Amino acid sequence: MATSEPVEINWPEGMDEEERENLRGALIAYDEALKDFEADHRIVFPSDAERNRQFYGFLKKSAKAWAKPGPCMYDGCTKTSIPRSHTISLSSSIRLIAENNHVVTPQFREGVVELVSVGVREASTFPGFCDEHEALFSDFETKKQMTTAEHFGLQAFRTVCREIYTKRHHRKRTEELRADYRKLREEYVVGRLKKAHTGTQPFNVSGLRFENDPIETKFVEALNDIQTDLPQLENLYRAILNDLQNGTDGVAMFVQSLDVQLPVCLSGLGVLNYMDKDVRKRALCFLAIIPEAGDTKIMLGATSEHEGIVRLHFHDKSSPAFLERLESWMIYGSDHWFMTPSAWAAIPEGRQRAIREELLETLSLADPVPFSLLDGLRKQIVSLIEQQLASGAIPSQDIVRVKELLDREEAKLAYVAPPRETTENTT
Repeated sequence: MATSEPVEINWPEGMDEEERENLRGALIAYDEALKDFEADHRIVFPSDAERNRQFYGFLKKSAKAWAKPGPCMYDGCTKTSIPRSHTISLSSSIRLIAENNHVVTPQFREGVVELVSVGVREASTFPGFCDEHEALFSDFETKKQMTTAEHFGLQAFRTVCREIYTKRHHRKRTEELRADYRKLREEYVVGRLKKAHTGTQPFNVSGLRFENDPIETKFVEALNDIQTDLPQLENLYRAILNDLQNGTDGVAMFVQSLDVQLPVCLSGLGVLNYMDKDVRKRALCFLAIIPEAGDTKIMLGATSEHEGIVRLHFHDKSSPAFLERLESWMIYGSDHWFMTPSAWAAIPEGRQRAIREELLETLSLADPVPFSLLDGLRKQIVSLIEQQLASGAIPSQDIVRVKELLDREEAKLAYVAPPRETTENTT
């Protein structure tokens, strides 16, 4: 690259011409390094291979830290957690939907989502509770069925515990990754500067500041999102635990049983945005889809201040609305879900791609998904509607509405993803 001296250099008073000449090349190199960095922020990595090595090294380090036992998450407990607490029951749910002891789950990798296979013993685990407090869940895990308000409360509790653990884990890992990136960025600029320095005296640089760095901005945004959710999560944690211990009503929780065993488990969080008397509110909700032998338990809850919107979200109990709700949870709610491998494999590749891409969107639980994820249940619903129409069981005044519903459900099964965007090489 051709070099050019900066238009103006403000030299300190008392610096002679020899000192200025020794520094001139370094300052030009500094200016050029900043220009190159602004043109492509990835330039701080020596090569794409090194960038990938560092990224996957970070993932490996993060995975190791995730499974490291720590303090039990039950309030006031000072004991150490076991390495693997299952957020979703291993015996009554995960094994139930597994094939060859494996399920598939979304995994984020450098800006894309893949559905990867994981063993049932690793699925939905985190180092959450000590042996004593892990036993809190043994009643419904042994029975392989949730039947009481306490069972559902405990399931909500461990769902929220895992989300708090996840947020704290991601905060620490993001701070570490940002620190590593800042170090690389400074080393790149300072390295270019020192290489051009021709003086004989030691040359030290410190206190560099960078503005409008999009990579840094992503770190800041991620940390801000975590800091927004954590206080609400901790408040939800206290409300659930207080309800369990003292029989209070700090949590609005709705449970429904579906008489179909779904091929998916889910446990996590989602958001319902709504207006209340001209005030915009945001309800952070815990979610669960828990298949059991012959049926599936569905849970949704938030702190009691959001009871109205949670109740409204659960209001329509018709099969199509129920199905649409669960698919929205899977796409716009929690990515912590697990599916039967053959159920995922049966989805056409184009729709699989659309699902993976849509998982990157940040919408509300109330937003409908344009395609089908749970094909088996949707096909049953379509077949039932067709039978009712054919048999004349639908009242005449409802036929148009039901046919429109049928068209929408069939369109979700027949969904064809738009073609991938391509960029022309104009070099």
